[in-house]
Amino acid sequence: MAQRQQILATALLMAGVGLVFAGMTSAMHFTPAGIVAAMATIAGLLYAGGVWFGGSASGDASIVIFDRRLIALSGSHPGRPVSDMFPLHLRRDVEQRCREAFDGRSTRFSIADGGRFEVAPIRTANGLIAYGILLSGAFVRSAAEELTPVA
Repeated sequence: MAQRQQILATALLMAGVGLVFAGMTSAMHFTPAGIVAAMATIAGLLYAGGVWFGGSASGDASIVIFDRRLIALSGSHPGRPVSDMFPLHLRRDVEQRCREAFDGRSTRFSIADGGRFEVAPIRTANGLIAYGILLSGAFVRSAAEELTPVA
């Protein structure tokens, strides 16, 4: 089913591109400038359609690095508070755990919908805590999944 939809979508896209190209170039009497204008129009329409209908490229919130102000420096919402990634009733708890990372503590927690998270400090070579990191989803293993070293 998905393959048929892709084939149909590709055929419709190609037909649309062909019709726009034919219509614009004929309106401009098939001049070189008309061909360039038609190509530019098609490129603009494809770009706008991709931006409008396409998914977000930065939608992965599984690794977020944050600073002492608890502002995300990476992930899906850079420049915004880390707590903005959570529902209102969890924000205070998340902020507290992120602050604890700057005290040198790593913590794991889960939320009601089954999401698992880990917050940890990121240290410099001198041992100073420079940033914090928030891991979620597949990056967080449960205690049962961790391996213990065997001598």
